[in-house]
Amino acid sequence: MKAPISFDRAADFYDQTRGFPPGIAGEVAASAAMRLRPDDRLLEIGVGTGRIARPLLARGYHLTGIDVSREMMARLRAQLPPESPRPDLLQGDATRLALADACFEVVISVHIFHLIPAWQQALSEVRRVLAPGGALLQGYNHRSERTPAARLRDQWAQITAEYGAQGVHAGLRDFAELQAALDEMGASQEQWTAAEWSSGRTINEQIAMLEQRIWSSTWEVPEAVFSECVARLRAWAVKQFGDLDRPLSTPQRFIWELYRFAD
Repeated sequence: MKAPISFDRAADFYDQTRGFPPGIAGEVAASAAMRLRPDDRLLEIGVGTGRIARPLLARGYHLTGIDVSREMMARLRAQLPPESPRPDLLQGDATRLALADACFEVVISVHIFHLIPAWQQALSEVRRVLAPGGALLQGYNHRSERTPAARLRDQWAQITAEYGAQGVHAGLRDFAELQAALDEMGASQEQWTAAEWSSGRTINEQIAMLEQRIWSSTWEVPEAVFSECVARLRAWAVKQFGDLDRPLSTPQRFIWELYRFAD
């Protein structure tokens, strides 16, 4: 079985490339807190550098985080202000949680199931560690599929697939599968928008990030074909968009989904 993906290599630039704009993290945490109780015990799988965890800790929640990457969690610790509560951090695999049954009221997951090949097993582990009446709080960034950025990512995936490079996203492919699995487990669902903003990277800037192998979709593309893939993507982008330095405004939303179990 393929192992979960470690983001050790991304620890130094993760927050600069995946972080929220100023103020958005607080909005996301405040929106989550509206569905949480002050004494809820939280577990975040794939806690990373604490993009979600740090603002929740600032609100006083007791949080445990688990991640396969020590480097990402070291970055989380380094960014906590002195007055912040400290999380309990564990290096580990979400498919084999070294945690007792029924020990958390809420498990949080954000952009993680697509990185776990055995995501169904990870979901079973989430259910096991949840206390009766507990919930999975699942979050993600929503972007329109027809924005230039989304079309660029889709074209990159198509080009690299022609060279046999499938990227690191070996887990969940369609969130509808996750929803169906949770339905079968008897979970009720609630969904809402936590925050909205716009990003403004040009196409050239996004291609440059690919060239630097910042995005995980580049990590398993062989060096022998990587430059050719980038050149093909750039040529495609010129035909599609013309001026690659034209400023773009891409609307984005952060979505929370709460899956609550009855028992």
